[in-house]
Amino acid sequence: MKKAIWLLCLFAALLTSADVFAAKKITVNVIPETANIFVDGQLVGTGSYQVKFDRNTDFYVIKVEAPGYITRSYRLLKSNTKSTVLYTLPEDEAFAASAGGEDGMELANKWHEIICRKGMSEDKVWKRLMSVCTNYFDNIEVRDKTAGWIKTSWRLTKFKYQTVRTRLEVRMSFIDDEVLSYKVRIVVQIKENDCHSEQCYKTYDRVLRSFEPMIQELQTTVGSAE
Repeated sequence: MKKAIWLLCLFAALLTSADVFAAKKITVNVIPETANIFVDGQLVGTGSYQVKFDRNTDFYVIKVEAPGYITRSYRLLKSNTKSTVLYTLPEDEAFAASAGGEDGMELANKWHEIICRKGMSEDKVWKRLMSVCTNYFDNIEVRDKTAGWIKTSWRLTKFKYQTVRTRLEVRMSFIDDEVLSYKVRIVVQIKENDCHSEQCYKTYDRVLRSFEPMIQELQTTVGSAE
């Protein structure tokens, strides 16, 4: 009798142990439902996915991303007592306020050629270039007329979760001895607001819409109509 009771207790203990180490499942739901879900860097689903833990895994890194929203990464612990978790992505205000390749506006961080109108003196071109620069930027960091070089200071645009900084660079271009021309570039970088070092800024391939007319304005002001 005692042996039977002992065997019964042992069997119950083994069942309990098996439950503890059995694969655990946690369902991840995401808003928006169109967001892609990555588990440890691998795309596994869209909108919802059931994460399965084996006995040797204590956590997974869940990354969620969707156009128009800020990408977020989360650490999903096996010890989480909930069977379902919900991740809500914040809207990407910088994305909404800017234009990029999908809008036909590949302006950011690219050099654009401006061929000046024939007969326009270098002094007049320079004044017009400076006028456009100061219309968009409060400070000019470099202005070297002899070298044909202008670089503005950064102009910061802060959103709830991110900061975008923009500057304009202008340099003389030597296409032809008979033709006065310049190259212009809108430099754009972005960072998360909870990151506070200079290294946080990364190249951003979009231009804020408030700066979008700048290249066209430069072309109209000094560029050739041909």
